[in-house]
Parts: sequence; structure tokens; C-alpha cells
Amino acid sequence: MRSIMIAAAILALGACSGGSEPNNGEPGVAGPETDIAAPEILDAVPAAFHGHWDFAEDTCTDPGSDGRLDIEADRINYYESSATPETITPTGDGALTIVHLFSGEGEEWTETLAYALSEDGDRLTVTSPDGSMSVRMRCPA
Repeated sequence: MRSIMIAAAILALGACSGGSEPNNGEPGVAGPETDIAAPEILDAVPAAFHGHWDFAEDTCTDPGSDGRLDIEADRINYYESSATPETITPTGDGALTIVHLFSGEGEEWTETLAYALSEDGDRLTVTSPDGSMSVRMRCPA
């Protein structure tokens, strides 16, 4: 008796769901024809991110600093590795997610990093896939 009641309840809920008919183009009704805007993809890293970045002002002048980060429109150079941006997606004001093709120390790999500028544009936070963050300052030109 209990299994019959459960089956009847499932059938009743299924009847209320509206089935799986297409939306036939009706506005405001989700369905297979619903247009979902693709995220904007940029061709180059925006100029606001360009420049030389490091962890502290006193290491900005040291070309061997392990915190060095140089960003150009089509190239990102870290200490001992460099990357070509493959996909650049804006994620908010002063924020990007970049899929990189990295090379360094005889190896190549793909990695996605998030970049966020401070409101004044003088600090850059880089977030790795594991959630670790590093904050660098913009070095004087």
C-alpha cells in the first residue's frame, strides 16, 4: 500500500511539472531556444594592467626579483616563466580572468589566473586556481 502511495505522489508531481514541451519562442519562458549571452572575450590585456609589478618598491629596480611581474598586451612575464594569454575575460571593473599558455624551465602548461586592480590602479591581486593570492604594487616607470 505504501509503495502505491509513493508512486501516485510521484505521478502527481510529474503531472504538475508542465512536462518538457519547448517554449515555442514565447518571451520570458526558458527553453532550448533561450539566448544566453556569451561572456565578452578580449583580444589583448587592457592597458590599465600593463606595466611592471613587484611585491615591494625596493625590489622594483631588481631585474632578478622573484616577485617580478611584467604585463603587456600580449605577454605576461613572471620570474622564470612567461605566458601568452589565450583567453582574456573581463569579470568586473578592473578584473580579468586569463587562461595562459605558460613556458618556463623547459616545460609548458596551461593555467587560469584571476587579476584584479585596486581602485587607484596601483595594486594588483593575482589569484591562483587554489585560491592563493598575491598582491603586487605598480612599480614606478
